[in-house]
Amino acid sequence: MSACVEIKNLYKTYHRRKWLFGAGEAVEVLKDVTLSLAENRVLGLVGESGCGKSTLCKVLLGIEKPTSGTVVVQGQEVAASTPAQLKKMRRVMQVIYQDPYGSLDPRMTVRQLLSEPLDIHKLYLDKHERNKFLEELVQAVGLSPEHLNRYPHEFSGGQRQRISIARALALDPHILVADEPVSALDVSVQAQILNLLRDIKRTRKLSVLFVTHDFAVARFLCDDIAVMYQGRIMEKAPAEQLLARPMHPYTQTLLSAVPEVGKALTSEPEEKASGPSTGTGCPFAPRCSKAKEVCRQQIPTLVETAPGHWCACACLTQGETNDLKS
Repeated sequence: MSACVEIKNLYKTYHRRKWLFGAGEAVEVLKDVTLSLAENRVLGLVGESGCGKSTLCKVLLGIEKPTSGTVVVQGQEVAASTPAQLKKMRRVMQVIYQDPYGSLDPRMTVRQLLSEPLDIHKLYLDKHERNKFLEELVQAVGLSPEHLNRYPHEFSGGQRQRISIARALALDPHILVADEPVSALDVSVQAQILNLLRDIKRTRKLSVLFVTHDFAVARFLCDDIAVMYQGRIMEKAPAEQLLARPMHPYTQTLLSAVPEVGKALTSEPEEKASGPSTGTGCPFAPRCSKAKEVCRQQIPTLVETAPGHWCACACLTQGETNDLKS
């Protein structure tokens, strides 16, 4: 299966400035991230807030430069692209942001918002052709042509997100980066937007990087799932395989926190609270109830524990796979 996005050994470090003298503190946000997005597949990136998911999206989109490593989109390395090449790449790859109101200019009507990318790329210059295209576009996301002349503040949150999706689809991209597009919406509206995204992915044959912290959402929409913790990929596998048989203790902890009907709530967490990671071993070791001495001494690498199922846990290389599955 061919990949339209290849991310290899990606690192991203920020430097905090100090008010007075002295060098700023270096903060590693992404650490040795390797991922691939296959054609016509939805890859879910799951993890806690602050683990680096949005930063990964920014590097992929060319908004941020990587400290090291490569991000290749359809054969073109993003960081090495010229402004002209990045402009062409915008037609291939579009983004849906988390906040549908903050991502829309309140001074522009829906018609202007959807026309802006068409103007930049000089598409549908004929007035009648553009009007027909815009009407079909808003109808494709569940809105009415009469909505084209309204402003963002006149819509609900779900409708604003539909506008954001329409704007992302205006250039007919092949790749969609969705950065938690339903987390700011009510549950009932979330279901509508997820159904819309699933239909769009199927009809337009899109490849989607879908960022979320909700395993229920990932189960519904994603073909593959990668789990991130403190800037590292802990586990990645086909969605049903990962959800049915999670290997990494962190993935197991996340799944155990998902509410289920008939499942008793536990007052005591499984993980240990033994302080923050020191950076010399597995980042999850201080919180892991199954951590061994080797976990605190070496940073684990992704190992294929089953066909298509990769896990970064030092215990796996020590012949303790069965303990992790239990």
